[in-house]
Amino acid sequence: MNFLILSAEAKSAIDPTVTAAAIATLISSAVASTVALKINSYNSLKSLNDQLDAILKIAIQYPYLENPNFCSTWNENKNLDKDEYLRYEMYCSLIFNYLERLCKYYNFNEKKINNHLNIEGWIMVHKDCWNNPTIPNENDGYDERLKKIIEKFIN
Repeated sequence: MNFLILSAEAKSAIDPTVTAAAIATLISSAVASTVALKINSYNSLKSLNDQLDAILKIAIQYPYLENPNFCSTWNENKNLDKDEYLRYEMYCSLIFNYLERLCKYYNFNEKKINNHLNIEGWIMVHKDCWNNPTIPNENDGYDERLKKIIEKFIN
């Protein structure tokens, strides 16, 4: 059997420009990956902020949606098929869907979430809609970690 064994002379004959090019390629790839991750994170945060702006515009257009006096009447009026309560139910779905995306973005780190948005305030205003959806088990599809956060504030 013949084995290829590099002599010390052959090992030292490896072209240093090839080694330098390989190192430069690795560094370039690492920098490009880091930049891509930062851009993706920025775009995700911008999307969350845009969604929050859209929700707030709805609340400005229909201020009763954030009025605690109106929100507290949810349970006794949810089955009346009135536009206000149909709109409120859809608004609450927007809120809880948004909260789930926000929590996922921050990997359910409550300190980071609360630095972005006071979620406790929103949860407490809309707790009746969360606790008493028109469709039974409607909230089952939410991430368990979000449900735990919501339940912590409600209870």
